Amino acid sequence: MSFDGILLEKLNKEIEFLKTGRISKINENGDTDFIFTIRKERINYPLMLSFSSDYSRIHLTKHIYDSVLNPKSFTMLLRKHIEGYFIDDIINYECDRILYFKLSGYNELSDLNHKYLICEVMGRYSNLILTDENFIIIDALKHDGIGEYNRTILPNAKYEFPLNNKINPMKLSKDEMIDIFLKNNPKNPKELMNLFNGVSLNIAIPVFQNDFHAETFYKYIHLENKPSTFKNFKDKIDFYYYPLEGNIIKEYDSISSMLDDYYYQMDLRAKVKLKTNDLHTFVKRQITKFENKIEKLEAQLLDTSIADSFKLYGELLLSYPNVKEKKSEISILNYYTNEYIDIKLDPKYTILENSNKFYKKYQKLKSSVTYINEQMEIAKNEIEYFKVIDYQLKDASINDALEIQTELIHGKYLFKNTPNKNKKKEKPKLLTYILDNGTCITVGKNNIQNEYLTHKLAKPNEMWFHIKDAPGSHVVVHNSSELNEEEIRTGAMLAAYYSTYQDSSSVQVDYTRIRNIKKIPGKRACFVSYTHQQTIYIDPDSDFIYKLKVKK
Repeated sequence: MSFDGILLEKLNKEIEFLKTGRISKINENGDTDFIFTIRKERINYPLMLSFSSDYSRIHLTKHIYDSVLNPKSFTMLLRKHIEGYFIDDIINYECDRILYFKLSGYNELSDLNHKYLICEVMGRYSNLILTDENFIIIDALKHDGIGEYNRTILPNAKYEFPLNNKINPMKLSKDEMIDIFLKNNPKNPKELMNLFNGVSLNIAIPVFQNDFHAETFYKYIHLENKPSTFKNFKDKIDFYYYPLEGNIIKEYDSISSMLDDYYYQMDLRAKVKLKTNDLHTFVKRQITKFENKIEKLEAQLLDTSIADSFKLYGELLLSYPNVKEKKSEISILNYYTNEYIDIKLDPKYTILENSNKFYKKYQKLKSSVTYINEQMEIAKNEIEYFKVIDYQLKDASINDALEIQTELIHGKYLFKNTPNKNKKKEKPKLLTYILDNGTCITVGKNNIQNEYLTHKLAKPNEMWFHIKDAPGSHVVVHNSSELNEEEIRTGAMLAAYYSTYQDSSSVQVDYTRIRNIKKIPGKRACFVSYTHQQTIYIDPDSDFIYKLKVKK
């Protein structure tokens, strides 16, 4: 996995400034996720601790997470035991995927206590364990009798760190590293991972792409560079503290910001998938369905090209009305080309009856052309619509995805098992930013939000922003007077960021007054046309977006 011991060791150095900080608040975000608010020097630092099987990690976060209204008993226990405690030390155990916090604070009797909060970030074996100063377990997120590494993780049991014979590479000098390589002679990435703690394929594979393995490995584990997301050796998006394989997608100033960005999107998609029965798969299936339909319709349209031949056959057969004999084939002079052509007939019918059959085939094929073209236009509109939905699901929050699900139910694409007809229709929950001068800018992140924002909420003289000729969010700056440069650039930045061109540069964004926006006849309300627009070119910047103040 990408979140290996070496990455955790470097993350530990990055967050060591939290030492002497105080745990002021503990919130639960889902069954396995916690947000610890560490207060230091009058600043709050939210620390994400996740112990899910797929997305276990530790990092500082700038995202706002919804807290659970009724936290589980383990969360209440953490609040009771360590809320208000100070962080004395943060330790990475032997370059393994274990980070533990040494805490100190006063109990109800004003006695000074020491406790350990142990974070095991180990995939499906991830766990959060609270112990006293003697490493006696007070409680754990996940209980286990005699589980992985033959340890007991139960209250009142002695906590033991996982034992293995692997070497901590971060404690070795360059000469010691070379000696170990000479002695053990690892021949491939797997053997390197079995020899050293905290090594994943992200670093093991590049090491064996060079000649001097020991020197390369030592150099790589001590690299100080910008953490990045990149395409890994499996051609999938991955992350690490340094992109050893190239193909950089995005660089970050810190490991925390990289993990925060990467896992936020991954975790969000997993939660959306769980809540909406995997809408993304349904939408992809719909796109494929209508693309296949267009292929079949195009094949049918090719068949109609022989319609004129049937008309000709019927006409030529009428020029031989006196032929009484029933035949399976006849050779007739084509008076248009002055050449004889062979026409296959149905021997059960006369010449005149065969002529009538050809005319009927001609009429049927000709009338089907209009129908086929109409169906092709409908299928193209459906593909366009579902591609917009597909884009909107990419960065949708759970509320956004549920609104999209509601839209598909209303459109008869999905069916709700137990619809509540008496339920009051709620207004869409729109994302709104506030600038320093007090101007509000609202973003629609799905079709329901876009339609409500543009056609109901916004006033005629307010400015509307949208990327040019591509799917994207409707953005409205709620200011009916002339906009200043900050308002224009922020509106354009939001329109570019919340669009299919989020990762592009020099994105074209059109903006015009709401009164110039019109619905397109025959299309859904989310598709609009506009006039009197101006265009601005802008580079989407996620850091700029994250710094904007969100209206609650």
